[in-house]
Parts: sequence; C-alpha cells; structure tokens
Amino acid sequence: MFTFVVASASVDVAVANVSVQAENIRARELQVSKNGDDVEVSFRLSLQGLDVKSNRSFLLTPVLVKGDSLCSLPPVMVAGRRRELVNRRNRYKGIMLKYGKDDKVETDYSAKVEYREWMSGASLMIASDYCGCRGTLLEQERVPVRKAVLYRPQPVLVFAVPAAEPVKVREESGKAYLDFPVNETVIYPDYRNNGEELEKIRATIDLVKNDTNTHITHISIHGYASPEGNFANNGRLAGGRAGALKQYVLSQYGFAEDIIDVSSTPEDWQGLRRWVEASQMEFRNEVLKVIDLDMEEDAKNYRLQLLNERKTYNFLLDEVYPSLRRSDYVVRYTVRAFNAEEARKLLKVRPQLLSLEEMYAVSATYAPGSEEFNEVFDIAVRLFPHDETANLNAALVAIGEKNYIRAGRYLEKAGNSAEAIHARGVLCLMTGRYDEAETLLKQAAHAGIEGAVKNLEQLEMVREN
Repeated sequence: MFTFVVASASVDVAVANVSVQAENIRARELQVSKNGDDVEVSFRLSLQGLDVKSNRSFLLTPVLVKGDSLCSLPPVMVAGRRRELVNRRNRYKGIMLKYGKDDKVETDYSAKVEYREWMSGASLMIASDYCGCRGTLLEQERVPVRKAVLYRPQPVLVFAVPAAEPVKVREESGKAYLDFPVNETVIYPDYRNNGEELEKIRATIDLVKNDTNTHITHISIHGYASPEGNFANNGRLAGGRAGALKQYVLSQYGFAEDIIDVSSTPEDWQGLRRWVEASQMEFRNEVLKVIDLDMEEDAKNYRLQLLNERKTYNFLLDEVYPSLRRSDYVVRYTVRAFNAEEARKLLKVRPQLLSLEEMYAVSATYAPGSEEFNEVFDIAVRLFPHDETANLNAALVAIGEKNYIRAGRYLEKAGNSAEAIHARGVLCLMTGRYDEAETLLKQAAHAGIEGAVKNLEQLEMVREN
C-alpha cells in the first residue's frame, strides 16, 4: 500500500450566488491511499459561514487529477433546509448535509475508486457544481486541496530461503535444587522438597521421550556446591550429588549408562558474584571485592566470614547459598523432518521442533503480508534470535508493517548477503534516505536480486513526485 497524507488543508470554492472563502470550507486529516486494486480517500469536511438558500443546494465533488486525467468521487450535497426535506422525500441516496445560514457542520468523508496507473502522484481537488447538473467540470471550478499528493512506494520484499538443517538437534534444560543431609550424597526422594524437584526432572525427560517425533541422544548433569566449608569436601559433594542424580535417572528410565555424562564445580563463585552484583544488599561492594581476590577459595571464604562481624556472611548463607547448591541438566535430542502441513500444526504447539526451512515452507501456505504469514517469521526470529536469515526475514515483515525502527534492529543482525543489502536498500527507500537506497539497491541488482530492479523503478517514481 502507498499512502498520500496531508495533515491539514484549506479549500477555496467559488460558487454562483454563494460566497465561499477559505474559512467557509475546510478539508482536514486528508488521506489518499492505494489498497489492493482500489484508491481510498478520506478527510474531515467542515462547513461554516455559508449562505445557502433554503430551497437551493450545491455539490462538492472530490476529484483525483493528474494532467488531463481525472476521476470524480461520490459528491457531497450541501442542501438548504427545504431542499433537504424534498431530497429525502425523494429518497436521495447520496451523501447530503443539511445547512442553514450561519450553521457549522462537520462530517467524515470516505470513498474508494478503482486504481488506475495514472493515479500515482495525482493531486486531490474539490470541484463545485452549484446547480447540481453534474455537467463537465470547468477548470476554474476545480480547487486543489493540496498542490500535489505524496507518492508512497510499494516495495518488492525479497524473503530469503533458509539453508537446510541436515540433522535437527534440540535440547531441553532445567535446574534441580535437591536437598541432602549434611555431608551426604544419597538422594532421598521424600526428603524436604526433593519430590517436587525430581518430578521437574522427569517431566523434562518425559516431554522428549514420549514424543514420537524425537529421539534422546544425550543427557548432561553438572553439579554445583556453594562456597561455605572446605573446598576439597565441597568438590566431593558436588561430584557425588551429580553422580547420584545420574543413578536416579538411570533407575527411572533404563537408559544406557553412557548416555549420561556428569561434571561438577566444587564452589559456584561465579554464580555468587552474579547474584551479589545484581542485588542491593548491604556491603555489596565489599563482598564483590572479596569474591574478585586472587587467592584460594578457602581463604576467600574466610575473608567473607570477617565482613560485618559475620552478619553479611550469615545473610549469604541464608539467602544466597541455597540457590547455588544445584544440579543443572540438559536433555539433547534429534527431531525428524516434517512436511508443510505437519509443520503448520506444530508451529502453534511446539515450534522449537521445526527448522527455519520448515517454517519458511509454512509461510508459503499463507498470503504474503497476511497476519498468519507475518506470525511465522516473528516466531522464527524468537526461536533463532542470532540467525542471519531469521533476522532478515523478520526485518522484511517489519518493513511491510511500517515498523521501520524494529526493521532496523533486525537488519543489524542480518549479515551482509545480497538479500540483506537489498533489504537495507528497501528500508532506506521507505524512510526517505534515497541516495543510500539507490546505492544499496544497485549493489543488490548487480548481485542478481530480481526485486532490486523493480525497487529502483519505485525510487525513480518517488523522485519524480
């Protein structure tokens, strides 16, 4: 769609026996736009201070004009009080405003006509016909609402086909905060909150294992302990507790033992630093300085205990360290390929199982620019936020929706392919940076992007208008 917009405009109309000045008739909030095969015109028509006799009427007719070509839109009849009654009695079907001396009338006008090629860059004028005879419009009777209408290009958007993903590898992950008795590495399912934590792990595995479209290939478990206590003992606890979780999973599912690998971090100082840095805790900076000291972990732990007569350390023990004692787990799996119909169904429920290529196939089943079409590429860029093709296609959707700021953000991550250069040229075209647009579109055309030639033609039309 291209849109012609005039924020406010005045109209001077000379009509026999009627004195009309700029303040008598105003056309405000004018919009002329091409939508599909039609041109739509709308504006706010205001009438004030007209001297219309009770038994007379006249027509105001919006007219699209370019050179010798013109196209009249449905007129507005302005009728005196008696004439308005007569017309209604005769079932007049057009737009009619009743008007008396010194009245003030406002109405919203909208109409559409079939689009013709000459209308690009046309002017919108208002013609007057006092007698209502609808004869040939004379030049002096046409008064421009604005000298020229702005032309808005209709860019050709060239979407990129994503590369095929030979094997779709996906993963589900989570964190298990299991409780253990002091110094023990045995999992007791009924101990404290362990039942709920173990259920979370089983739910993650079941989501993949029970899906006939997927196959589990590997499970990783990484155990962490918090920094209090002896470093060597914490290393034993972190590794032993992660190993205990591996044995629990094997007992529940009967996986081959080599499908699960286990690793551990004796004390999660990095996790502690992230928590403290993001917090507003008392003595925050002092704690960070201790964490960053280049010394053995047991010595740093002792330094933390000295802060604020152990008050700060006790706060860490109660509020922070429990969240550091955990096992992170990742379930990796492969996914079979889907046809377009299967992919369209999955897009609504488990889009993470689809490849970008499969999502692109789904988009081809919808009309370009439709809500469903745009949604496919919005989902794609959310699932693959760093993929250049996903960002490029999302940028094109944003351009089509006239969200040029968002389009620019996506294009920053779209790479430097010929398609990306073309998209940047289109964005420049739509945001008035015509010299940049010309340079980029010519580069794209030289690289063989077919739509670039058509967009260069659009650029020339913009400059002509």
